[in-house]
Amino acid sequence: MGNLQIIAADVRELWGFKSFRARVFFAIIPTAIAFVFGLLATDRVRPYDYIPEGSFIVPTSGKGGDQVTVHWHVRQNRTKPCPGIVERLLIDPSTDVVLATYDPVLATPMPPVKGYLNVTFAMPRNMQAGVVGYRAKMTYTCNWLQAVFPTMAIKYSTPTLLFTVVE
Repeated sequence: MGNLQIIAADVRELWGFKSFRARVFFAIIPTAIAFVFGLLATDRVRPYDYIPEGSFIVPTSGKGGDQVTVHWHVRQNRTKPCPGIVERLLIDPSTDVVLATYDPVLATPMPPVKGYLNVTFAMPRNMQAGVVGYRAKMTYTCNWLQAVFPTMAIKYSTPTLLFTVVE
């Protein structure tokens, strides 16, 4: 007990000096700020995981100009939705060449219905016949640091789902 009382007395004596209080203040504040920035910078949890098993496109084949609906089987990883942008692509699955790009749209902040998110779009009218892949590139900003520094945003792509374009 004697050592603890000596240490307490020494700390009380040191606390009486402005320079000691300033050093403590200037050590705690930057450390707390660095801790908060570190938490925000390491926030890499994707809003959704897109699961290829159980995901499908309806109809499985169609002509250019037809409406198709992608039923994504998803796992929601966040309770609060994140704002984001989705860029949809139609690709040649054998070469990965982009056949069509849709304008980026805001990601829907709706929760998935029974583990599924549905996306409907029209195929371009001049699509060549054959097997086509559908993929989406997402960019989410889930905290203010990611919004201020867009390079820190959460970016990922969905798996490629295939369907057939007929003449």
